[in-house]
Amino acid sequence: MTRLPRALVCSLAAVLLTASSALADLVPLNLRYPRLSLANGRVLKDATLRSFNREAGLIYVLEDHQLKPYPVALFPGFVTDRIDARAAEHPEPSAKSVPPASPAAPTNASAPQSQSQPPDYAAREEALRAAVATKAREAALRHLRYKLKLGSGYTTVTDVDLDLRAPEPVRGWSQRYRVEGDSFYSYYESVGGAFHRRSRGIEILLEAKSPTDIKVLEINTRWGSSWN
Repeated sequence: MTRLPRALVCSLAAVLLTASSALADLVPLNLRYPRLSLANGRVLKDATLRSFNREAGLIYVLEDHQLKPYPVALFPGFVTDRIDARAAEHPEPSAKSVPPASPAAPTNASAPQSQSQPPDYAAREEALRAAVATKAREAALRHLRYKLKLGSGYTTVTDVDLDLRAPEPVRGWSQRYRVEGDSFYSYYESVGGAFHRRSRGIEILLEAKSPTDIKVLEINTRWGSSWN
C-alpha cells in the first residue's frame, strides 16, 4: 500500500476541516507547537492545533499524520488564551441563520422520544471530567497548603503531593462528582523546631454544570493513606 506524503496528508486534513466547518461550529486555529504538556500527563510533540469545536469543547490536533480530538481542559493556559482570541474573531453562528420551523401537521404527543445519546456525548463527558479533575487537584492543593490544621504553635507546609483517582458521578445527584485519593505532605512545626511527614486520605465533592462552571462543595480528609 502506497503511503501518502506528509504534506499531502496535512493538506487533506485541512480541506476536510474546512468543509466540516460548514456543518459544525469549528474555529480554525492552525497553531503549531514543538512540544505541549497536557494536564493528564500526555506530551504532544510537533503538534498542530487545527481547529476548535466550540460546542463540544474539543481541540483537533494533527499529530504524527493523524487528526485527534482532545478536551480543551487538558491544555495549558497560554494555549487556551490564544484559542479564546481566535474564537473571538469567529463569532458563533447567528440564530437567524437557522430556518424557522415549518408549521406542518401536528405531531403525535404520545409518540415515544428517542433515548439515544447525541453523537458527541462521550467527548463532552470526557471534557467535563477532565475539567473536574483539574479543579479538584487545584482545590486539594490549596486546602492542604493553607487550611489544614497541623500540629501546635506555628506550622507551615513545605511540600505537597497528590495521588487522585478519576472523578466519579455522585449517585442521586445530577451534575455532582466525587474525587478521592491520597495526599502526602511535609510541614515545619515551631514547637520543637521539627519537620514532619504525613499522609491522609482526601475526598473532594464538586458540582459541575459545564467545563467552565465548576464549584467545589466540600473537602474532607482522614488519617491514613487511603479513602476507604
